[in-house]
Amino acid sequence: MTSITPTPNLESNPPAEAPGPNRAWIWVLLALVVVGVAVALAVWLLPTSTATQNETFDGEVDQLVIDVTGGVDLVAGDQTELTITKEWLFAGEPTVDVAYENGVARVEGECSWFQINCTTSVSGTVASDAVIEVRTSAGSIDVGGTTSGVDLETSAGSVNVDDVTGSARLVTSAGSITGSLADGDVEAETSAGLIDLTVLGEFTSLSASTSAGDVDLTVPDDVYDVEADTAAGSVNISVRTDPSAGRHVFAESSAGSITISPAS
Repeated sequence: MTSITPTPNLESNPPAEAPGPNRAWIWVLLALVVVGVAVALAVWLLPTSTATQNETFDGEVDQLVIDVTGGVDLVAGDQTELTITKEWLFAGEPTVDVAYENGVARVEGECSWFQINCTTSVSGTVASDAVIEVRTSAGSIDVGGTTSGVDLETSAGSVNVDDVTGSARLVTSAGSITGSLADGDVEAETSAGLIDLTVLGEFTSLSASTSAGDVDLTVPDDVYDVEADTAAGSVNISVRTDPSAGRHVFAESSAGSITISPAS
């Protein structure tokens, strides 16, 4: 009788794979993220320091130029009187330079890269016939009652005008543009936000453009050369139109409705 001896299986299970360096790096990255979030939360909860300074000008202000990092709120008055508010956390008080020469008043507020939660903002009254120019990197702009035109631009915040006379340039990278203008040409542009403006008097050109939001324009009951275009939304034009009209209205939205209507 022949016996068969089974052949032993010489294949062995592969050795367990040792933890590689990639897994260790994942834990390190997770720890860094947790620490970063904790630090950011702690900074956000800490109270900021605040300081104010009041500024008046000896001479008549024909032009006011403001370049700050926070909000700006101006209303027309008999003279220019400003309050500058500075807020910061760590690394000292932000720098604000104020100058006056030949009828031009300038306010410049600056925060260095290592100053956390730092803003410089301006509020107050301005001579009603002064030309206004405002630039801010992060804050809303409100101007009311001035009569010699405005040039307002913010990188992040809304722009609002109330009963402003003269040409107006209104620009924001992220925010709405709203308000009323007595007369004058208007250029309004926002990358993300609605535009809602009323022009009560004479103008030659009214331009309103947004990448994302509705455009609502109210103008005197007259005849206009109108251009209106939207990639996604409705167009409603109830003013009288004529391509040869002396007044031009341009409205554009990449994603939103457009309405151009006469004042009642």
